[in-house]
Amino acid sequence: MPVQKVKEDQENPIISVIICTFNRMDLLKLNLQSLANQTIDKTDFEVILIDDGSTDDTKNIVKSFTELIPIRYYFQQNSGPGSARNHGIFAARGRFLFFFDDDDIAAPTLLEEHLKTHKQYPDKNFAVLNYTTWHPDINVSPLMYYITMVGCHLFSYPSIIHDMILDYTYFWTGRLSCKRSFLLYNGVFRSDLEAYEDIELGYRLFKKGELKIAYNEKAVSYMTRKVSFDNFCQRLVKQGRSLYLLNKIHNCPEIDQYCKLKGAEKDWESIAPFYTSEVRAARELDRIVTSRAGLGLEVDRDVLRLLYASYSWVFKACKLQGMNS
Repeated sequence: MPVQKVKEDQENPIISVIICTFNRMDLLKLNLQSLANQTIDKTDFEVILIDDGSTDDTKNIVKSFTELIPIRYYFQQNSGPGSARNHGIFAARGRFLFFFDDDDIAAPTLLEEHLKTHKQYPDKNFAVLNYTTWHPDINVSPLMYYITMVGCHLFSYPSIIHDMILDYTYFWTGRLSCKRSFLLYNGVFRSDLEAYEDIELGYRLFKKGELKIAYNEKAVSYMTRKVSFDNFCQRLVKQGRSLYLLNKIHNCPEIDQYCKLKGAEKDWESIAPFYTSEVRAARELDRIVTSRAGLGLEVDRDVLRLLYASYSWVFKACKLQGMNS
């Protein structure tokens, strides 16, 4: 597909913000507005917007920001996150690349803090991870709290502290920046993974270039998209399929330990007969507890423990289903 450029700005931005999007025009508008409010000078960054085959009004949303931020727009046929991010990498001109999710909002100092940490760790093999939490305007449901703070299925922030140096398993695109030269020299994303394409790349960067990741909790972004029970279960099934493929791509002890496929087939066989009924029960319990919490009513601790136990069983089962599909 031919490249469509909305605006060409400064020659040598310091940092390129790569955003890949697909049919999320309303969320994207909030995302881009937050980048217009950054504390660093607009000549110091550019936005590379990869439209991965959207059929909504994404292009016009981008056009509406051309006077507010330096932004370049590229359209491609829908090819998935790995392909879209690679498109952004090769289109970018900044010395640093920041992969930013289209449904997140940047705190005003987000880019400034990323650059501060890169200055603190100037070696090419250092990447920077920022902190992401729910946007204050979002009513955080019991499910959303559980997946981020209890089960840590979405992120694992409770286990890390500011300025900690992390390994490749924290190469979380959507909230991570790295040196462009390091990435181009050591590898880019695979396009055949539905999920974990960032972890797969992180592992290769670690093996080939000794990747290290510095965590800056002062660099903050906010998630603006709510998560539902059924959508999250679908996400986990997709992750299970990707873990199976990831384990085949890298047949080694580190990835074996990360993917946890050992015994997965037998585990799935033992729970498959109960899977549908357990998911149905967990969905109903989630609905009841979420409704009570939404009305401001207190949720009994025993009920909450039951809900969390139900989440734990079903979410593990969803991954197992994906691994065995």
